[in-house]
Amino acid sequence: MISNQILQSNIEGLKEITRIDLCVCDVEGKVLASTFEHAEEYESSILAFVDSPADSQVIQGYQFFKVFDDHQLEYILLAKGGSDDVYMVGKMAAFQVQNLLVAYKERFDKDNFIKNLLLDNLLLVDIYSRSEEAAHRDERQADRIYHRDAA
Repeated sequence: MISNQILQSNIEGLKEITRIDLCVCDVEGKVLASTFEHAEEYESSILAFVDSPADSQVIQGYQFFKVFDDHQLEYILLAKGGSDDVYMVGKMAAFQVQNLLVAYKERFDKDNFIKNLLLDNLLLVDIYSRSEEAAHRDERQADRIYHRDAA
């Protein structure tokens, strides 16, 4: 899980660049980071959006976006405004938060793996399977980069 301080730092940086207010909430509507005051007033709208099938939606003058981690809803991002530019900035911010989730998860996995390796808490089979997973993950990432650059 990403710390609220990291989330706050990222959305403040995005606001400085785009001049669009952003807010990140958990799936229970609790505000984790925000660049505007009174974000907690949108808790009921956030809860309704969580239950909706839409991945993005305009509600009360704010763009709402769902942020997933491995198909699991983790955060709701709000971007203030209803224009196409606000939608684009909101999508970029949601993408940034999603990539932060992946990076922190990978770091946590690597840290735990090294710790368990040093403490001799792993079987040889576990070490082998983790190295295979890492090799497949690197291969998939290289394929995605190759196909993206070829397009």
